[in-house]
Amino acid sequence: MRIYMNKLTLVISSILLIGAFACKSDADDKKKVEIPTEDQKEDNEDMDQEPTNEVVYSIPSPNEQFDLLQALGGKVDPTAVNELSNLSEYTSREKLAMNFGVYLTDASYMMRYDQGKKVFLDYVSTLDEMGQELDITKVYGEDLLKKVEEIGADSEKLFELTSDNYLTIYDQMIANDKGAELSMILGASWIETMHILFNASGEYEENYEIQEYIIDQKYIMENLRGFMSDYGDDAGVEMIQGYLDKIDAAYQELDCQESSLEVNQEEGGTIVLDGGSSCLFTEDSYNNLKSLIIEIRGEIIS
Repeated sequence: MRIYMNKLTLVISSILLIGAFACKSDADDKKKVEIPTEDQKEDNEDMDQEPTNEVVYSIPSPNEQFDLLQALGGKVDPTAVNELSNLSEYTSREKLAMNFGVYLTDASYMMRYDQGKKVFLDYVSTLDEMGQELDITKVYGEDLLKKVEEIGADSEKLFELTSDNYLTIYDQMIANDKGAELSMILGASWIETMHILFNASGEYEENYEIQEYIIDQKYIMENLRGFMSDYGDDAGVEMIQGYLDKIDAAYQELDCQESSLEVNQEEGGTIVLDGGSSCLFTEDSYNNLKSLIIEIRGEIIS
């Protein structure tokens, strides 16, 4: 099953990830999704900065991922991120692109958990240096620093700024025919997100809700693979695709059952989803996927 999200889908993406694809539940359970009204949709469109490239809507940003992680009770662990001091190790085009994605994710994670202006500026400096080599220099520089000074120590606004930058990077790289580099950034960014989710979820069955969310990530992975398919002849993209193939194989170890999906609408616009795919981790499948993510992430940041 491949899912491509449009603009409306993103309005309710966080709900769908936990509701429509909630995995460790009985197939007969009813899942309710509140559909926004036309006025709410217009308000959301006015508030959100939207990228020019429509394919972005099928791949949630790290900011969206960590908004939901925080809502699920995930706590911050500063030791989970890649050390900024590792920057000097990334000299090849492939390593620069992949770890640019890693650091983008880490910056979003740290800002979601109010780690402060100095931490944000450290990431800005690092990403700016890497961006010089990846032809995305316009995202960082004096204009961004002025915005940071205006924001001051407001962590929420700094978090929003990381989201704005993330979307700008998408558009700029597509405009500059850097789809292969963008594929590497997106792939490594998602793998880093998986690493942080597993770190937050702990041992098997320690945090049920976050582990459900990890299961839901397989749909995002499918969209990533679809985006990368146009750039598969690039050696760096081929490497990321190889990582995703291994992760996909690990997802196949989950215990899944299929039942027919029925969609009904109640009064007030509530959509009730009955049935669909129901998946759960076994202890072995959880530990195997967790170990694989640790291994792959280690290769990327080394």
